[in-house]
Amino acid sequence: MKVLQAIPMMLMLIALGCPALAQQRDEEEAGWVGIVEGIETCLADKRPLLTHGYACIGQFSAACLTHAENQTTVGMERCYHDEHRAWDVLLNRYFRDRPKGAGSHELQQVQRAWITYRDRKCAFFQVHYAGGSMARWLAAQCMMDTTARRAIELRFFAADR
Repeated sequence: MKVLQAIPMMLMLIALGCPALAQQRDEEEAGWVGIVEGIETCLADKRPLLTHGYACIGQFSAACLTHAENQTTVGMERCYHDEHRAWDVLLNRYFRDRPKGAGSHELQQVQRAWITYRDRKCAFFQVHYAGGSMARWLAAQCMMDTTARRAIELRFFAADR
């Protein structure tokens, strides 16, 4: 049982080991379906960002879930995962393009702690639902939502300077 619980964390560590490859792949795939651009357009219209930007979260996955083929666990997981990857592309872009200087080192430390928090928070669905099928799409939804909220915060920090 403990080995099964460790698998999501091991996969995350493998992905973190190759951030440049993962980012390139995600930007290509997310750009292909236009999710990143759609989110950017949505965020551009939201003022103030920290209160109204959250309305952009889940728009793609909500539309994706309306298709009959996505009314399965695998389909639901795919919808949330695709939007999560788009938000992750934006999160990495906002972090990479952040203003350097005062607070930059502290923000880097906060970001590392946040990644650990997000991964553990969302992996808990596997524990709570004992690895059942509901755990998969709930964990994917958690990754999407938590990553999106952090991306919006990072965008705010960059714009607030």
